[in-house]
Amino acid sequence: MKNMPTLLAPAGSMRPLQTALRFGADAVYCGAKQYGLRAQANNFDELELAEAVRLAHGAGAQVNLTLNIFAFDGDLAGMIRTAQMAKEIGVDAVIVSDLGAIASIARKVPELDIHVSTQANTTNSESARVYRALGAKRVVLAREMTFEQIEAMARELDGEIELETFIHGAVCMSHSGRCMLSSFLNGRSGNRGACSQPCRWTYTLTERTRPDEPMPIEEDERGTAILSSRDMCMMDHLPRLMESGVGCFKIEGRMKNELYIATVVGAYRRAMDAYAADPAAYAANETLRKQLRAELDKISHRVYDTGFYFGQPQVAGEAAGTQQEAEYMGYVLDVSGGDALVEMKNRFFVGDELETVTPAGSEKLCIDDIVIDATGEHVGVVSVPKTLVRIPCGGKLQAGDMLRGPVRNRK
Repeated sequence: MKNMPTLLAPAGSMRPLQTALRFGADAVYCGAKQYGLRAQANNFDELELAEAVRLAHGAGAQVNLTLNIFAFDGDLAGMIRTAQMAKEIGVDAVIVSDLGAIASIARKVPELDIHVSTQANTTNSESARVYRALGAKRVVLAREMTFEQIEAMARELDGEIELETFIHGAVCMSHSGRCMLSSFLNGRSGNRGACSQPCRWTYTLTERTRPDEPMPIEEDERGTAILSSRDMCMMDHLPRLMESGVGCFKIEGRMKNELYIATVVGAYRRAMDAYAADPAAYAANETLRKQLRAELDKISHRVYDTGFYFGQPQVAGEAAGTQQEAEYMGYVLDVSGGDALVEMKNRFFVGDELETVTPAGSEKLCIDDIVIDATGEHVGVVSVPKTLVRIPCGGKLQAGDMLRGPVRNRK
């Protein structure tokens, strides 16, 4: 391992950003109110982005801003103004996919680092050199590349330009995310930040002369999601990633909540640190590796696979539904006097055994008492989301930690 890779986490709003920093991200990527590919995320206005930069830099981390739409002529002036604003408030880099936007930003905001988005579909070293010549500092590799191709490209470039690759999260059904399905079906372009994710919808097959006789494509009464990809999970292959020559590992998920961010960032952070400290010990510690991999099953996800890292991925099919082994119960706002002030997310009862979610890992926490913060009333259950309650925590929680528990039938 030449250098310790950095861990880049998504942040769709302020709380996920704070969570990513708390759980060990070296950098976060977020969107402004325009020009990014997650228009449905809350994103950041200028004041919020300045606060995000302040928090990240205070934690020794960086902020990358997404400006990765496919731009029309009418977009370029606004993108450049946004890039200029980003540089003025201390953003470390912008993530850009459009060739003209890359050239324009490099020319007009030369002090701002440019990272070439995965949407640009960089799959070879000569493309990376072209982007470097235009002023880019880093390329985010196309998700269609295999381990062998990534390793060979890293050797060929030998540090000429930084390389970044996705290691976890949802994957688009189209080549490098360049999809027209959402635009075609409902006029919302995924290449302009407004994807409605129709690849996740369920479908049936019809024969032209029998339009009223839909046929399910698989044995699922809801239809099939043959267009829907599985989610990527590379935890089992972390050692090879660490030795691949890639300088930054990227987690997908700017639409995800803070529990997802905490779980994924926390697991990969602990794995990366353990491997960097002693590769042989990490390889021998099967208990730790299984524990970290199991963490990733706790969050909501589709069936996991390894994307294209080992060649063509499996046909999705079964990826239609989501899986999760734990549910988000509460977010810790403050801890004082042995009690935690918790913003409730899902119903829990006195007597429940929940799990803490902290940067150090998780442990059991029995709920011995629940007190409604606003009234001081002791209750046996809290059922209304966002209710603030106090619970004894025995020193197991700090502000910014979370609680999770068993998935319940809400009927």
